[in-house]
Amino acid sequence: MLRKLALAPIACALAVLCGCGDGPAADKTIVVYSPHGKLLETDTKTRFEAAHPGWTVVFQDMGGGDIYPKIRAEKSRPRADLWWGGSLGDFKRAESEGLLDAYTPAWSASLPGNAKSPTGGWTATFVTPEIIMFNPKKIARAEVPTDWDGLLDPKWKGRIAIRDAKASSTMKLIFGALILREKNRHGSIDAGFDYLKKLHAITGYYAASPELLAQALVDEGPYALTPWTLVDALELRDSRGKPIDFVIPNETMVNIEPIALIKNGLNAEGAKLLYDFINDPQQLELMAKERGRIPARSDIPREKLPEWMRELKLNPMKIDTSEFEKHIDEWMERWDTEVKRKGGG
Repeated sequence: MLRKLALAPIACALAVLCGCGDGPAADKTIVVYSPHGKLLETDTKTRFEAAHPGWTVVFQDMGGGDIYPKIRAEKSRPRADLWWGGSLGDFKRAESEGLLDAYTPAWSASLPGNAKSPTGGWTATFVTPEIIMFNPKKIARAEVPTDWDGLLDPKWKGRIAIRDAKASSTMKLIFGALILREKNRHGSIDAGFDYLKKLHAITGYYAASPELLAQALVDEGPYALTPWTLVDALELRDSRGKPIDFVIPNETMVNIEPIALIKNGLNAEGAKLLYDFINDPQQLELMAKERGRIPARSDIPREKLPEWMRELKLNPMKIDTSEFEKHIDEWMERWDTEVKRKGGG
């Protein structure tokens, strides 16, 4: 006990020097909530810390759908400085609830109107199309659906895996957009849930994380395709060498992925430094080439982007964003209780 007491002051001093306490080193730490995955987050951390000696970036990687509730729960005592990536609707709601600090950097003039908050609460870093991801060792490309209705073909029964939607901003966007599409076609929200019920009836597996979703497609077994997001398909195929490919449906959802300062964050100075660093043209070019991230900024020279990105042609699905943002949580709760938990997949 005496030895422990004698060592306690030394341990406290080391904690301060290492940035574990409230000393100067701790003031140079930037905490980021992000769903962007370990590869992109590690790239960003490494480059930023090299460009800004003395600063430390700590990423807390989590599902895109988990971040907004976490920031909201921490409102009285924020635990992070920066929020990077996820659902545009979540960013808008967070801004309306006073959870974000306004920041309008000069370079935001290069963003289209729908890619930035008019009051400075957030700006977009990437635009990301949603896709149908598949394992080419299990399905020939020619068999893969080229539209979302093709997923309902009975031949896919037991072969579709889906990321659990409640914690996933990607699946919230896909499901919410399909609900609205069916409403526009048939005149009621119930028509959208009829689509989701049919999809559920042939779904074989719901994955609790992106890693488990990828594993289901790659491992031996029946699961061969999934509605998912382009950036994960590219990462699995190009960076990890997995047997993964994708088809971009002839009409698809295009996600706008913002970045924002968390109000009363622990380190506002560092958060702004990292915010601007992430959106620097050189960094966006690197993220495009190395990680398949499509920049939201319109002033990135086309010749600086990968060839496939320059040639990419998208037909964005028209979405009533105000209705989507107003009802998406209600719809996901209804999906969870009325669809997922009632038999089928």
